[in-house]
Amino acid sequence: MSGPDLSRKWPRPDPSSRPTTGERDEILELIRSRANRGIWSADIKRETNIPQAIVQNQIKMLLSTELIKEVTDIRYKSRKVYMAAEFEPSDEISGGTWFSGGSLNKEAINDVRKRCKQQTMMLKAATADMIYKGMKKSDPNIIYTRQQIGDILQSLVIDKEVEEIKSTGKGDFANVPAGKVCYRTVQSSSSTQVGALTSILCGVCPRLRDCTPDDEISPSNCEYYKQWLGVEYF
Repeated sequence: MSGPDLSRKWPRPDPSSRPTTGERDEILELIRSRANRGIWSADIKRETNIPQAIVQNQIKMLLSTELIKEVTDIRYKSRKVYMAAEFEPSDEISGGTWFSGGSLNKEAINDVRKRCKQQTMMLKAATADMIYKGMKKSDPNIIYTRQQIGDILQSLVIDKEVEEIKSTGKGDFANVPAGKVCYRTVQSSSSTQVGALTSILCGVCPRLRDCTPDDEISPSNCEYYKQWLGVEYF
């Protein structure tokens, strides 16, 4: 009985399938170049022309060394988006203050809405700046910006819980210069469920100020409707 043929040559691994330090550096540099926007794993493969298996392997290595991190893009939750460790996701990616872990933070939104209404009722009529300063005075540790308070006030206007109106400078408007846009509580006990839904979708949207009908960013092509509710509206 003859022994095994030791002269048989076994196939050698394809050198192109072996991960290299150069490829790792190339992937890291590409991820860093996207700063706080991050990059989708499929785009890494497309832009580097590195085989998918190697891309996945190198991403695992970069994650293990904490040079990069995986983040949730609220518009495309099924995608794996990577970002260099030194960056924080942009509001467009994370949803900003009103999102936590990729999900809408309804508790935080309701808390700020309540505070805005309290300030409006206490001041009778007030500008967004007056409401913001009143909230800062009552709670110096508040983390919200003037713009975010303005967005919440707009959501309350949409829900018809406060109204946006120009001051007359008289009566309830005595503390607001005449002609200045301000807010006051709507004297009504009812609010519609539709309004509450609208405020969640639009009032806290990080692209609210860029959204206009028939433009590049508009309700008709809104990704947030699709991702938050999982349905097509238009």
